[in-house]
Amino acid sequence: MVISLFILCFASTLAFSSTNKEKQLEALSDSVSNKIGQKDFIPFYQEYMRLARQQNDTAKIDDAYSQIASHYYRLRNTDSLKVVAYEYMDWCLKRGNINNRYTQWRQYIQLLTEKGLQDEAMRETGLLQKDADAAKSAFGMACSEMCIGYNHRVFSNNVKLCLEYYSSALKKFSDAGFYEDAYVVSLNIIQTYLARGEYANAMEYLNRMPGLIEKMKRKDIPVRPELTMRYYQFQVIATLALKGKKEAQPFIAEADKFYHENMNAFPREGWLGYKILCARTLNDNQMALNYLDSLMDYHHSVGSCYPANHLLKAQFMEQMGRFEDACEVYKSYAHINDSIRSAELDEQLSKYTVQFEVDKLEHDKLELRAEVNRNLFITSVIVGCLVLILLIVITFYYMRSLSLNRKLDAANKAVIKASHMKSSFIQHITHEIRTPLNSIIGFSSLMAAGGLTQEEMEEYARQMESSNAYLLDLVNNVIDIADMDSQTDDIPKKPVSVDACCQECLGLIRQNLKEGIKLQYMPSSTPVEVCTVEIWMKRVLLGLLNNANKFTETGFIRLSYEEDKPNRLVRFIIEDSGPGIEEHFRDAIFERFAKADTFTQGTGLGLSIIRQIMELVDGNVYLDTSYAGGARFVVEWPQ
Repeated sequence: MVISLFILCFASTLAFSSTNKEKQLEALSDSVSNKIGQKDFIPFYQEYMRLARQQNDTAKIDDAYSQIASHYYRLRNTDSLKVVAYEYMDWCLKRGNINNRYTQWRQYIQLLTEKGLQDEAMRETGLLQKDADAAKSAFGMACSEMCIGYNHRVFSNNVKLCLEYYSSALKKFSDAGFYEDAYVVSLNIIQTYLARGEYANAMEYLNRMPGLIEKMKRKDIPVRPELTMRYYQFQVIATLALKGKKEAQPFIAEADKFYHENMNAFPREGWLGYKILCARTLNDNQMALNYLDSLMDYHHSVGSCYPANHLLKAQFMEQMGRFEDACEVYKSYAHINDSIRSAELDEQLSKYTVQFEVDKLEHDKLELRAEVNRNLFITSVIVGCLVLILLIVITFYYMRSLSLNRKLDAANKAVIKASHMKSSFIQHITHEIRTPLNSIIGFSSLMAAGGLTQEEMEEYARQMESSNAYLLDLVNNVIDIADMDSQTDDIPKKPVSVDACCQECLGLIRQNLKEGIKLQYMPSSTPVEVCTVEIWMKRVLLGLLNNANKFTETGFIRLSYEEDKPNRLVRFIIEDSGPGIEEHFRDAIFERFAKADTFTQGTGLGLSIIRQIMELVDGNVYLDTSYAGGARFVVEWPQ
């Protein structure tokens, strides 16, 4: 029970504390609003912002930013407004409050334009336009058009373009339901027409304002007092110009009443300026002069002095015929203007001097930092170069060692492979020699024993002759392989006519050509020569032609060649209409002692020798597997 009571009391204390802070925030908000433009504004603002951040009240933080921006805007302090504006814009961007961001940007640009800072105003306007275009924000584009219009009005006095941009911005704001911003643009359009003395056009837009105000009421959008005051003032001036003082009297009374009810919301100088403008509209120079004197007294009381007021006073006096007084005021204007200009120049000079000293110190600092960085860079480069050289040396010796190890390993493998190949070769040769020798020995023994018929003697003689031929072919192949294995690149080469070589090979093959086989030859249309070893070329062509003749019973054997100039080679094609080579045996046909048909006479060394020759001449020989009419071998002989 006691614990529950304690918790209840603690919660009540928190609630009471929270309520008090909310009330304190509201009170501070009102105080800050009333202090805008005054010297003691900053302490109130700082406390307001501190408490708003402590409460994490984003609405109040947003309001605090808006208040200090309005404060610096009223003081015409562009430097301070820029700092606050960009800080507020960053805060809006993080919170996703894009429209408030563009509104603040617009206010800053407007102050730059009002103070005649053309370069800065144009640059910021361009940045705003690019940002809005990238974000595809209709509100942002309308804000940029509003700023562009104001720039045209102030800097180039191009009222036509100014009104075009204002009208475009007004349409965008109205269509999107941003009625307060539409209200502001409408006032700018009215002010532009009033400044040009086009009171009828100004009145046309003034007549639209009640409808816009009604829309804002329906949307619960409050009209800020300063905007209402501008509307009343413009209504008074336009009515005075078009209909006279009597018709304007109700509007004058309404404006006076609103001002006195909201005096803290408007600077007094703005109100006096409005009264001067009304008097000028009525051509009442005396009234204008009285209000101007009040304005000058007010400026004097706050420690300000504007030469333009003296110039305007002199002009009023001149129009009233008070030439001596006007002359004195003109002198006073010239003196004050010169003094202010001198003070401004001195201040500017002092500012530039300080800036120069700061820049000089910054430059010296940068030079010192650059020197340190340069020394550090040189040291780093030297150390880096030494490390790089060390790495290169280590890498070189490592790669060299690796290369030697690889060569040693390759040589070792080659020796092992050669040993295996030698053993395998001897085994195959022994086997291949044994069969014909057994045949020769057997038949010769039978013939020596006698008792054979003439026919048997002739048959045994033929068998012995066949075995002798087989042995001779085997020995020749072994000799060729031995020659190939011992060959080097020092073999003499000479130009060889490809056509003559082919003709010679065809002539040799015709002697043993089977009946029923056609020998076809398709030479190149132009003479072709190859610098090579002629006997090797003949050995390759004869070997492939003999194979074709051996396995083809009927049909054709065709030899053709062509020159491939881009690849600098001659391509021979030997094809036949025989049984072809079975798919499972195609990869092994170039191995030693490989035979597709074990019952067919032959050593199985012919294609192996051909491949070895092609490797020596850096050429290539392969079986064309796409050919289905028999066997087709392609030889690519480099030129």
